[in-house]
Amino acid sequence: MKKAMSDDFVPDRSAFFMPSGAGPCRFGQYNVFHRMVLDEAGFPEVPIFSPNQDESLYTVLGMVGKEFTKQAWKGIIAIDLLIKCLHETRPYEINKGDTDCLYQDYLVKISKALKSSNGAMTKLFDNVLRDFSSVRKTEEKRPLVGVIGEIFVRHNAFANENIIRKIEALGGEVWLAPIEEWIYYLNYTALRRTVTGLRNSFTQKLAEDLLRTVLTRYVQKRTEHKYSKTFTGFLRTLKEPSTNEILKNASPYLHDSFEGEAVLSMGKAVDYVKRGASGIISTMPFGCMPGTIVSALLKGLKQNENIPCLSVAYDGVETTCSGIQLEAFMHQAGECMKNRIK
Repeated sequence: MKKAMSDDFVPDRSAFFMPSGAGPCRFGQYNVFHRMVLDEAGFPEVPIFSPNQDESLYTVLGMVGKEFTKQAWKGIIAIDLLIKCLHETRPYEINKGDTDCLYQDYLVKISKALKSSNGAMTKLFDNVLRDFSSVRKTEEKRPLVGVIGEIFVRHNAFANENIIRKIEALGGEVWLAPIEEWIYYLNYTALRRTVTGLRNSFTQKLAEDLLRTVLTRYVQKRTEHKYSKTFTGFLRTLKEPSTNEILKNASPYLHDSFEGEAVLSMGKAVDYVKRGASGIISTMPFGCMPGTIVSALLKGLKQNENIPCLSVAYDGVETTCSGIQLEAFMHQAGECMKNRIK
């Protein structure tokens, strides 16, 4: 709505992008409700591009132009890296607001670099590294809190009631599960289904789908490596586990045949524990089935690893209860960090 009501919005030349999904997941409903909101606001002619997240995804994305997928991926990696810089720097800044200013400034610069397609992104990351490194920081020790959960809610500050800032205000540092994790998982499941299909019956379409997915994954990995190497030695949270590692991590709690968000959340939660996190928070929409499953499984992780875990469901109505729960959780995370240091 903010974009649709802005002065520079041109309905006849605009489209919104919100992928869809199948199965017991709230994600497939977002584009439906976005459509309702735009219609009620008087923009019925503005389309919402919502390809389904399955093995047909890249085929459908290719229909809007061969550069769309490549540029979108560059944007995902660039913003994931910028978010890591933000979350590793802001909790420790001496001059409050410095990090947010840098983040907002580089959001604009990354957007311009993507639009220009002039290959200036790598040079831009050199500047990101330089400026975030120059932010004056304290030497305090803070508990690292891993945030997992439904991909939209965990990344959208309005939807999750600014939980990341609340964690920082209570003395913590956040490691947010990145968006790239989901894209790599889509590649993994698409490959698995295509290979299974080829074993059962070879078709030209399945062979083309297999080749397309393998090549796409190769290009994506190459882009990620090219962008992330700038921050080697600066970002402690730079390295993310591969999809195979995530599924292996999750295996004591969920089999990888149980596809979807739940297995990713559990695998990433275990990765957080291995990497020194002092607490795990799972965010989800109210009534989210994968999120509910994760909430139950986190009780086992909490018992096995002796680490505080909190599941928070959001329904659009802020309550004081969640604030009290978060304060108690952060106290436990602080104690967990102290025990690990000992």
